[in-house]
Amino acid sequence: MPICHHQNRKLYFEDKGKGIPIVFIHPPGMGRKVFFYQIFLTEKFRIILPDLSGHGNSEGKQAKFSIKEYAEEIKAILDNLQIEKAVICGYSSGGIVAQEFASLYSNRVLAMILSGGFPEVKSMLLKYEHLAGMFLLRKYPKVLIKVIAGSHTENKELKQVLIDHMKKADMNIWYQFYQESLEYSCLKNIENWTFPLLLIYGSRDFINKHIRNYPNGHFDAEFIVNAFHQLPMKNWRSFNQIIENYLLKLKSH
Repeated sequence: MPICHHQNRKLYFEDKGKGIPIVFIHPPGMGRKVFFYQIFLTEKFRIILPDLSGHGNSEGKQAKFSIKEYAEEIKAILDNLQIEKAVICGYSSGGIVAQEFASLYSNRVLAMILSGGFPEVKSMLLKYEHLAGMFLLRKYPKVLIKVIAGSHTENKELKQVLIDHMKKADMNIWYQFYQESLEYSCLKNIENWTFPLLLIYGSRDFINKHIRNYPNGHFDAEFIVNAFHQLPMKNWRSFNQIIENYLLKLKSH
């Protein structure tokens, strides 16, 4: 597995396929294994799956974590691979890192794709979801890990893969990732973005109401019917097809 050295830490990532590079950014705790099914996109694209520091196989010894630091890690990996521009795809709170990267390094973004994304926690339900995650992580981490894995797949073997990978996470960094996501906002930056932006939501996901916070005319949107939040795993065929269609359309223009 490729390694990138950044700030005295080893960052592990997968790099497979050829074509337009897509970097998938995971949410708190999960690591790259949540993008198990996006490997099928390697038939047409170059797929890069990092474990952010403190997650999965990547090291994470820092006492204080920040969203900006994770954005810097994405840049470090792209620099390491000598990739000038990439599609940046963030899932759930991983989208916070994607948006921070885009705000700092818009010249490195071919396009941005957000699955269940939000520029700021705007609803009480999403706020309490973050707070519940933080509480469970402090008090009952094993329960939280099983709940998250179970919500993403019913496949027993894949569920165990997710559980084993999440157990590698640094609990302190995981907690801070939740906290930073809860407090983050990039609303002031959105209108400055000039790259293509695709928002993907499940039609039954309460987070899709956050689409209102993105200015009209600044994005394309796709809704997967009867789907909830866990699109990369539970609705991976539709999710992958939407990404493929969108990027091939961009390439043809």
